[in-house]
Amino acid sequence: MGYKGINDAIDKAAENGNLEQVKYLHELGYKGTSYAIDKAARNGHFEVVKYLHELGYECDKRIINSTVENEHFEMLKYLHELGYKGDKYSTFDLAVKSGHLEVVKYLHELGYENEYLAFNLAVESGNLEVIKYLHELGYKGDKWVTNYAVKHRNIEIFKYLHELGYKYEKCAISSAAINGHFEVVKYLLEIGYKGLKMKMAQNSPSCTTCEVEEGEF
Repeated sequence: MGYKGINDAIDKAAENGNLEQVKYLHELGYKGTSYAIDKAARNGHFEVVKYLHELGYECDKRIINSTVENEHFEMLKYLHELGYKGDKYSTFDLAVKSGHLEVVKYLHELGYENEYLAFNLAVESGNLEVIKYLHELGYKGDKWVTNYAVKHRNIEIFKYLHELGYKYEKCAISSAAINGHFEVVKYLLEIGYKGLKMKMAQNSPSCTTCEVEEGEF
């Protein structure tokens, strides 16, 4: 069959999502390792995971984080119903970074949160709907949050943060210009920001690493 051995056979079939092959191998007496169900879950093979669970296989305790990171929403709900839990903070952070709004909502309803990092992470990921949802829940960004917005071309995020009262760094226009974000440059100029001459440290476009020189464009 091309597999290396008894344990490897079930694991490979599960990892590839081949349910019929997993069933066939099980009927022949093959047994998988603990990695079989983990690999199936990480890859989103829902029916394979259900079958292996019925056979008594158990996932690693970190499987919720892997499921969130890979954006397998139905798998996440199923595993949670089975009793698997993620870390209150890191699991929520992963969901926010993935930009999957329904996953973020689901985890929030289950009590997951991170009031210190979540809003910044949402801005960094560039997902406006997640940013708005977190703001509605009362989440706030720190004084560096606008630096993350500079990395994106999403002008709507710039506008939304400005409407919420967040301020941009002095080198925001220069950073946006270096990244080719013309619409962002135009918007910042329209709301009163001025460009500054600057030189970059280690070729980084981030405001946190630039050295601003005196003088305006």
